[in-house]
Amino acid sequence: MAQHWYGAPVASSGVHVRHDRVFPAKNHIVVVNDNGEVWAHPVSPGSVGGAFQLPGPAVAVHGVPPKFVILDKNHSRILVINAAGEVWAHDLDFNSHHTGNAYHVQGPAVGHASHDLEIYATKHGLAVRNANGEIWVHHYVNRNAYGGASKMNSPAIAVHGTPSRYVFKSHRRFIVVNTAGEVWAHQRTAGWDHGGNFAGAYKASNDAVAVGGVPAKAVVPWKNYILVINQAGEVWAHTLH
Repeated sequence: MAQHWYGAPVASSGVHVRHDRVFPAKNHIVVVNDNGEVWAHPVSPGSVGGAFQLPGPAVAVHGVPPKFVILDKNHSRILVINAAGEVWAHDLDFNSHHTGNAYHVQGPAVGHASHDLEIYATKHGLAVRNANGEIWVHHYVNRNAYGGASKMNSPAIAVHGTPSRYVFKSHRRFIVVNTAGEVWAHQRTAGWDHGGNFAGAYKASNDAVAVGGVPAKAVVPWKNYILVINQAGEVWAHTLH
């Protein structure tokens, strides 16, 4: 059963926020709105703090149109992958409340093919999920460069059964929320630097997620929860197992 986490409303300032530009961080929910502003809410189980802005240049607004906007694995920067497959980064500083200037992360084109559906940040690089459920990983050479893609050895992710609605990478597993609200997970059985194998799917929650009630604005994984942020800005948490 979902638990209401009381506190400040999330992504409800009036400036439009896309469902895929709300991100879980270590102790925050990060929001990038359509003006390119970056805002963060402190969060802990059961409560959501007031938003504070991380001022800086606009994110994912200028230049080549963005295709994906994600938060890096260590939550220290926002990565913007544009329609040409280029990766640009903005450093984040939660202590001084600042967003840095964009800089180019060098490497081959990432996620630019029409069948590339999502990009996920990993400790070792960028993982691309395509329409066939394949996962391809570009490993970092260093913080500012990455190499070519290698295919993970895993079953197809979010392809079979009830159509998927949300697909996340959270800690050591992929989590799939389908259109019926069912939550399924694929557990990682080998590190990203050793093929990144993932096992077959298992049921990861007894709850129906993001079905019924006030429509969802965004759904994100945070630690051992799935957080549903509805159109009123309320945060409702579902525990994973």
